[in-house]
Amino acid sequence: VCISEDQRSHFEGLFGRPARTAYNGCDTSFYKPLNIPRSGRFLFLARFSKIKGALLAIQACKAAGVGLDLIGDTSITNEPEYFRECQSLCDGEQIRMIGGVSRGETVWWYSQAHALLHPNKIFREPFGLAPVEAMLCGCPVIAFDYGAMRETVGGRGGVLVNSDEQFFEWVSKLHHNPDPLGSVVTDKLRQDVREHASRFSVEAMCQKYEELAIEALQGGW
Repeated sequence: VCISEDQRSHFEGLFGRPARTAYNGCDTSFYKPLNIPRSGRFLFLARFSKIKGALLAIQACKAAGVGLDLIGDTSITNEPEYFRECQSLCDGEQIRMIGGVSRGETVWWYSQAHALLHPNKIFREPFGLAPVEAMLCGCPVIAFDYGAMRETVGGRGGVLVNSDEQFFEWVSKLHHNPDPLGSVVTDKLRQDVREHASRFSVEAMCQKYEELAIEALQGGW
């Protein structure tokens, strides 16, 4: 069982065996907007490894002249030099290194952020929990159209890009005009983002696994 259609197609291509898909689920009652003011700052939330693209997020925000908060557990990276490079570019004002926070605190960060940056340029993201968590908190996402991002973010969840140039461009665009459709950001837009992500609930995940278990028991695999 794979956690996205993209991962399923990748698995079947590698091993020549059929697979099924059951999307990961997030607790929609836990990840929800806290109805606090938005800061206008962008957010990066992932571990500080090259595949997660923190450096690209920093560069894009510096180029656009916008604020960025970086959150992630610095103790589990196998690339301490990469983390130090990211840290060296933080000035404590425009670009701030927050470090690790608790699971509960992430809801606050998602709820006050303007948008989440998920620069998965070199990582074929199999699902991506952080983008879904952010969207459930009404926080749109800018991500690369790679891996499962088309399935999770694509549509009403934010913007998908295919190059560094597009990523930089959309950071600037979303800062000045946060709705890719052309209107100003509204509470309705953030509600739409949450509704879009609500498909990936714990309940939907459990129901799908139950369906797949019945299918397997009945010989459907």
